Amino acid sequence: MRRVVIVLADGLRPDAVSPSVMPSLDALGGVYTLALHARTVRPSTTVAALASLATGVAPQTHRLIEPGLGFLPALSGLRPVARELQRAGIPTDVVTSDLGAAVYPVAWALASAAGVARLVTHGSNARGAALAAHRALCRNEQRLLFLYLPDCDRAGHAHGWMSAPYLEAAAEVDAAIGTLASWTEEAVFLITADHGGGGVDPRDHDAPHPVNDHIPVVVAGRGVTRRHQLTRPVSLLDIPATVLWSFGLEVPPCYQGQPLTGAFTSDRVSVPA
Repeated sequence: MRRVVIVLADGLRPDAVSPSVMPSLDALGGVYTLALHARTVRPSTTVAALASLATGVAPQTHRLIEPGLGFLPALSGLRPVARELQRAGIPTDVVTSDLGAAVYPVAWALASAAGVARLVTHGSNARGAALAAHRALCRNEQRLLFLYLPDCDRAGHAHGWMSAPYLEAAAEVDAAIGTLASWTEEAVFLITADHGGGGVDPRDHDAPHPVNDHIPVVVAGRGVTRRHQLTRPVSLLDIPATVLWSFGLEVPPCYQGQPLTGAFTSDRVSVPA
């Protein structure tokens, strides 16, 4: 049985990942595999990046860069990760903190159209969402679990990237990751961000700039190479390809990333039942 968990910390800059601010994630990067040169897609916006994670293609291909349901017709011409897994009998769950009554229906419409089985919201912060993720993992079923943590992005827009409130939000995200660290004995974790921030505008992230485009990528868990660094350029687009590869599925030729095979000790990820 295989279980893969994508943890996406919205707006998390790699330079916030330090022993003093994010000791859990910093430790996972040291014990397992860390990508030194990872970048998001362009434009470096949440909607564009989430769509790329869902479909395996760049924004220039999927063309979803604004919030809303206008993306639904385009899904018919794409091969979302969750739909590929669904065909193989593997469900995908999305877990996040509370979205609000206005946002939830739109998020569920997009998620379900892409093949997601469940959209679970819980709590007002990262630790609340992590609790719901823990409960999902306790079901002991083969699955992809996508955990979305918006805390850093909210603090960055409100107070500025690398401000004191931003670093407090990063610490909250780290606490959430820490509560799930015990699952690395049974699942594979792909921990990343959709973008950085503060490169041009202290409270934004969409302008081209290395600080906006650089993202952390940590691969941790059973079957992952220990104390290893990926020195080649890594893209956010490599994450969806890695998910399908780790479940033993073929990566569609339309996908624009490559599996991060160097992060693993064998050809496929295997975890105990």
